[in-house]
Amino acid sequence: MKESTRVCNALALFQVMAKNPETRKELIEAKIPCYFYPFLKPSGDDKPLEYLRLTSLGVLGALAKFDDPYGPKVLNFFLETEVVPSCLECIDLCDELSRKVATLIVMKILMQEKGMSYCSATPERFYSIVQVLYRVVQKLTEKPCLLHLMYVIQCFLSLSEVFKFIGPSEAFIRQVPPQLFDNTFKDILRDDHETAWMLQVLHFNVYGPLFSPE
Repeated sequence: MKESTRVCNALALFQVMAKNPETRKELIEAKIPCYFYPFLKPSGDDKPLEYLRLTSLGVLGALAKFDDPYGPKVLNFFLETEVVPSCLECIDLCDELSRKVATLIVMKILMQEKGMSYCSATPERFYSIVQVLYRVVQKLTEKPCLLHLMYVIQCFLSLSEVFKFIGPSEAFIRQVPPQLFDNTFKDILRDDHETAWMLQVLHFNVYGPLFSPE
């Protein structure tokens, strides 16, 4: 734990640099985040490594501001390196906090046109993301978290845009968790009108006027 704390303190300094528009560019150009990727590997219940993982994700999350002038270059860096597969592993296998931050990063990537193109470039890549998100929803049914659920719904909404134009895909429809549309999350969504609206749009994109679920 002592060594983990020392490394986390160093990573926290990198996170400050990642938030600063004057230094985040240099972090990317020097490919510094690549040195953090080994910390993202799932490691069971080892708390010192979980802290490293969470702090490393915090650095990536701070970099994931794609709407500023240097944002497109950050996105390109993310897509050209191991960010998406590493985050998917964290979402699937790690502790709750790491899952949440990793989902946020994937969500931000999917909300970019180039990020969406990358994630849907092959059926294998597309469905690996969909299946991980499906499993997250199963976990959230046991331990609901409104913020994490919102991230997941936004991810599904971005992915559903692909099929809104080319027509419904039964393979995709089968991977959209039915819990999103029944009363499973009714209580935590009661006062969140924005997330409820996203669910309505998702439902239209998935089932739309071209398809009616049995």
